[in-house]
Amino acid sequence: MKRRAEHLVQKRDGRREFLRATKLARSIHLALHSVGVDEDWRALELANVTLQALRQKRGAAEDVDPALLSTAEIADAVQHLLVVTGQASAAVAFGAVAAERSRRRAAISRMVPGAAEPAARADALLAVRERRLSE
Repeated sequence: MKRRAEHLVQKRDGRREFLRATKLARSIHLALHSVGVDEDWRALELANVTLQALRQKRGAAEDVDPALLSTAEIADAVQHLLVVTGQASAAVAFGAVAAERSRRRAAISRMVPGAAEPAARADALLAVRERRLSE
């Protein structure tokens, strides 16, 4: 997918990045794989359908910026699509991964003052990793 300005993602910490459909497909694949579905094409197709639906929805809404999708909005759409396509257990697994990432972010921000910023969070993660390796 060519990187273009109309394909931006608003991260939970406020950063904006180019949308990478392969990253979304990888997350969907991990959720599907955790419930026994090991088909790469299915994850790619679900990611594509999710992004097309979100773009259409955002394009129809007049009060929001159609060029910007939020990570929470994408996650909700993926879970909804997984449930609709009969993969409810994969939707639960997808949500569980998101909840685990939220717990990790919260733990790091409590552990290191000022770790809410991405650079400080990365430094904190490196410090924790180095501590574990030295043990």
